[in-house]
Amino acid sequence: MAKNKLLVDYQFDFILVAINASIKPHKLAWAINKHLTVNLVRDKNISLEFNEGRFLSIINFLDETEYQKLRLLYNRSDNTDDQFSAYLLPELKNFDFFLVLENESNTFDENAFISSTKQIPFVQFATKVDLQTLKSRDNLIF
Repeated sequence: MAKNKLLVDYQFDFILVAINASIKPHKLAWAINKHLTVNLVRDKNISLEFNEGRFLSIINFLDETEYQKLRLLYNRSDNTDDQFSAYLLPELKNFDFFLVLENESNTFDENAFISSTKQIPFVQFATKVDLQTLKSRDNLIF
């Protein structure tokens, strides 16, 4: 019997900025709100389920306007299970947070956005991530 595979190709139409900052998620969200003049608000945790009953619970802050959606995600799971300490994006486990920006505006300058992110006082390092090189980029679809 022939086997068929379903291949799904998602469109990743957002900017992903990886951030190193050794602070609590709510403090970074506050600093981003103040510096970038946005309104990140704590949203319910994002839950990703894996095999063997394992799951990730990712801390999530969200600012949504008519033409833009900005999300701050913590890279480590918020689970208290010590045996499964997983990351949202395991190949980028050196980064603490991710900013996911979906923007529909034609006048948006992503280089200025990344430069402004680097100047936030608690941010030690920030860089844009090429989504095509990530193996676990499907974890960002929710």
